[in-house]
Amino acid sequence: MPKQTAKIIDGKTIAEKILLGLKNEISKLKRPPGLAVILIGEDEASKLYVRNKKRACEKVGIIFHSYFCGGEFCPNSTENEILKMIDFLNNDPSIDGIIVQLPIPKKFNVKKIIERISPVKDVDCFTEKNKKKYLAGKKFITSPLILAVEEALKHTDQNLKGKEALIVAKNPTYSEMRKKDLEKLGLKTNITSVNSTLSEKTKKADVLVAILGQSNLIKKSMTKPGAIVIDIGTNLVSEKKWTGDVDPKVAEVASWLTPVPGGIGPLTVAFLLKNTVELAKKNQNEPSK
Repeated sequence: MPKQTAKIIDGKTIAEKILLGLKNEISKLKRPPGLAVILIGEDEASKLYVRNKKRACEKVGIIFHSYFCGGEFCPNSTENEILKMIDFLNNDPSIDGIIVQLPIPKKFNVKKIIERISPVKDVDCFTEKNKKKYLAGKKFITSPLILAVEEALKHTDQNLKGKEALIVAKNPTYSEMRKKDLEKLGLKTNITSVNSTLSEKTKKADVLVAILGQSNLIKKSMTKPGAIVIDIGTNLVSEKKWTGDVDPKVAEVASWLTPVPGGIGPLTVAFLLKNTVELAKKNQNEPSK
């Protein structure tokens, strides 16, 4: 059996250090930050994400508000009711950040729902206004996922300038901000979807980022030896087993790899909470770090 060569980027341990710092910051605020999470439907991965966010909030002292719509709790929730709920949260001074956990059922207009979130409470940086600000270099807040990938790459302590990066995405449109961030790190970055030339492209990537929602799609044979591989996928393949978009055997050729679970997921949650604290500071006129 070939020996694993990749060093594992332990997102869980890195995230714990971030959360510890946040707990200290929160203890000095006038009031604890508030985060509202809206879960629409019954997606199992989404339920896991919400549970993890709740647990992390409780650990650091953020008040967690959960709203379940269109599933077993409120099966008849209408889009109009969800929009009114967001309006209420936009006007609630105790709520600093609002997120809608994606994906949501197809019967709902995801763009309309996301755009209803006030940009000043858009802790995920999903609204068009905040995305445009980020792409123009005038960011209000940075996507937690982008921060998580950046932190994982930073942890490798590798010189990335001039190297080739490839983002393999289910929907390339949503990866423009990730592309810009990798370019800021000095990487020559391209985005692709799954197509007939995918393997040819992935073999050239010094940094490979997968965000597809397809279990173990990226194989060892598709990976450049010595590559840094960032696996963002989370796929439920059996009752309690989760896999990423990258086959674990990629560790036999890669130099660094984020595991699933325990890689990008915990880091994304940590940075979501960090963004919530930053928004709370703005609302309380406290200096941001």
